[in-house]
Amino acid sequence: MTSPGLKSLVVGASAGLGRAVAEALAEAGHDLFLVASDRRDLDPVARDLSLRFGRSVHWLEVDLLALDLDALRSRVAETLGRVDNLFLLAGQAFMAEDGEPLPDAKAERLVEVNLTAPLRIANAFLAEMMAGGGNMVGAGSVAAVRGRSNNMVYGAAKRGLESYFEALRHRLGATGCRIQFYRLGYLRTRMTAGQKLPFPAMTPEAAAAAMVANLGKDLGTVYLPAWWAVIMGIIAALPWPVFRRLKI
Repeated sequence: MTSPGLKSLVVGASAGLGRAVAEALAEAGHDLFLVASDRRDLDPVARDLSLRFGRSVHWLEVDLLALDLDALRSRVAETLGRVDNLFLLAGQAFMAEDGEPLPDAKAERLVEVNLTAPLRIANAFLAEMMAGGGNMVGAGSVAAVRGRSNNMVYGAAKRGLESYFEALRHRLGATGCRIQFYRLGYLRTRMTAGQKLPFPAMTPEAAAAAMVANLGKDLGTVYLPAWWAVIMGIIAALPWPVFRRLKI
């Protein structure tokens, strides 16, 4: 089913989940504005989607560590106009974050990319979304459900973003804007390639299809895939004396 006339801004759009979401949106009839950190990835993605689906696709190279919100908002307004859907999908993790203290620069990067920058972008477009309705979509992680010795900084940043999206849902409850936040399990991306994962990984294309299909629904926070709710529900419910002995 197509959605003619809709316009979507996708942050983190050049690879993995973000690229898959951009493709699913273009196929559904959305005009797009794509944001990522490397123009060498963005330009071919934009050209491909525009040619294959006949949509207007614009892009901007943005360093989330040096985010210029005024430049981003101006470029989006000039090329896309209003924003119907805002997807905040950029993220970064260091697989070596095994509980040892991270160098400060790496800790700062994890917080900036996974929490501060997406929060600032959401806040910058908040008034527009409140007035026009649409959807604001965020990507979290099952790693944030309960603090553990691995991925400490990453998990804390993602939990902070989830808290912000909960607040957005409360703030926007009386408006036409819908909030969806996904606690994502493992995805088949370059980051997980070659790893021995304890649970099956979902393809970015399957995750993207679910996200686009859910637009317009008042979902709040959900797991993707849904069966992660059972696993993380058990982990969250474990008494501390048991949980503290787990090496996860």
